Amino acid sequence: MPAVMPVSELQRNMGSIAAQCHETKEPIYLTKNGKASLVVMDAIEFDSRFAALEGLREHEERIHRAISRGYDDMVNGRVRPLAQALQDAERIRSARNEE
Repeated sequence: MPAVMPVSELQRNMGSIAAQCHETKEPIYLTKNGKASLVVMDAIEFDSRFAALEGLREHEERIHRAISRGYDDMVNGRVRPLAQALQDAERIRSARNEE
């Protein structure tokens, strides 16, 4: 469960809040008038989480590009139907067995 406290607590106890962030590696949500206002977090942990999310985003973009290329190949007739590919593979196997 994330820590939640009023922003005024940060003004009064910045040192202890910073220590808590470094110790727990979890974000602390700061509220103003009962509504979320800021998030305070250990910088190294933030960079680590952000890098992981960036890696995931890049991976998803690569997958999306591959799917798009496959779809484009299919729409533009640059791929064979599975049945035809299987027939071609069988023909090649038969030709090799005859040799």
